[in-house]
Amino acid sequence: MAVKIFRSVWFLSVLVVLFVLLYQYAAWPETVVIGQGEVNFISLSRDNFFYVTMALLAFVNVTVYIVRNFAKKSDEFQAWFYGFIAVINFFLVIALSFISLFNSNEDFRFGQIGFIIYGSLILVFSWIVGGLLYWFVRKRLQAA
Repeated sequence: MAVKIFRSVWFLSVLVVLFVLLYQYAAWPETVVIGQGEVNFISLSRDNFFYVTMALLAFVNVTVYIVRNFAKKSDEFQAWFYGFIAVINFFLVIALSFISLFNSNEDFRFGQIGFIIYGSLILVFSWIVGGLLYWFVRKRLQAA
């Protein structure tokens, strides 16, 4: 049952991240700034950034099918992995939104919204640590 729920959440997260990517693609300038170097900005053309992001999304979300074939007997691991990829997709939505905000003509205080990115990273690491703790406690209880 948990596998079906997390699979649904993962599928919904794929749809959301694709919608966000396509929506923000329309608003990006011809040159998208993706970072700030020592001397100048790090940028890509809008099309290159879009295709690199699509390749990253495809790679991340195809791993669900690869892992599913290796972990057919472990429903708990499959459920955890579906949730993990959904959390990664959530982080990508936040990162894409931040990049779009950085490239907009609006005046924002980027230092005040950094906690959102850090919060999504904490969510990713919490999901990993939570899964590791779950398996550790489960192994200890089975051994006892």
